Amino acid sequence: MRRRALLAVAALAMAAALGAPALAEIRVGVAVPLSGRMAGVGLAMERALEAAIAEANAAGGVLGDTLTLLVEDDGCARATAEGAAAVLIAQKPAVVIGHPCANAAAATATLYGSRDVLLIAVGPRHPDVTRVKPAPAVSPLRLAGRDDRQGAAAAAWLLAHAPARRIAIIHDRTAYARAIADGAAAALAAEGAAAAPLVLPIVANRHDYADALAKLNEGQIEAVLFAGYADEGAIVVAGLERLGLAVPVLGSDVLATERFADIAEHAKIAIEVLLPVGLAAIDALPGDAERRAAEARGAFEAWLATVQATGSLDARAVSSAMRDRPIATRTLGEIRFDQDGDLDAPAFAAASARAGRWVLTPRQ
Repeated sequence: MRRRALLAVAALAMAAALGAPALAEIRVGVAVPLSGRMAGVGLAMERALEAAIAEANAAGGVLGDTLTLLVEDDGCARATAEGAAAVLIAQKPAVVIGHPCANAAAATATLYGSRDVLLIAVGPRHPDVTRVKPAPAVSPLRLAGRDDRQGAAAAAWLLAHAPARRIAIIHDRTAYARAIADGAAAALAAEGAAAAPLVLPIVANRHDYADALAKLNEGQIEAVLFAGYADEGAIVVAGLERLGLAVPVLGSDVLATERFADIAEHAKIAIEVLLPVGLAAIDALPGDAERRAAEARGAFEAWLATVQATGSLDARAVSSAMRDRPIATRTLGEIRFDQDGDLDAPAFAAASARAGRWVLTPRQ
């Protein structure tokens, strides 16, 4: 593990040389993987924050004080992340940004909050990052979508494709698929769907699901959600085509493979799959490193704007002020966190197959 205080600001030395009072130091922590397979992502986030803090200091710092960046390697692992968090906490940062790996973020969220340090986690999608128990004194924020919101995204797609609300959900009985199916059914009920969806559990590893699929025709189904894996998905698509059911199908995110893209492109029915997404401002960036770097910078800009607006560095006050209000950032545009501290933005979006790849449908 390494620890570095970066960006020792020239203004401090100049002030001392001129006999002027030195500016106080406000510490910003960044905890990212700087070793292992995720090191490229961590380094990109570190550099993005170095640049953002240099620009902020050149513009006068924050509340009249200068900013210093503290960097720790969290190793993209639970134990290493806990050690990195302990080192940062001991240096009393005003905010910590990072922990893009879900296990690292979930392991440290309570540690920071219990010591009055605000964590803005960038990238991790596991629900436990913000669903921390017992609730810490300072609740963390998450600049990423949540993986447990796939069902809600599926429900929105189904409602858009089924004007008469005749909807079917097919799942392969795995825990993964059942969670998505249950989430979609609950979201449909919450949206006031007049009738419950037709739910068809199937058994994996069979060669035909004709009996189950025939029920779609009987119910005059308008749209189908398939929650499951690619082998069963391919059999379901083939079965629908044999029955002549031209019903649009939405697949869960594990279907977003090259093989299933080829199936979708050659199918006689419309097929889309859900992909995990974050903010529209980073959709076009080429890779994870670039997206996480932009998000890290945006997280800093959101924190800085809130501190300036509230006139406070108090972690509890800033954490509270950053929820349920739009925050303008230069890098990410306007962002908003909900009361749970999660990013208030779509966590999943539909994608279509194009030349063996899955391409997000343009956002409205």
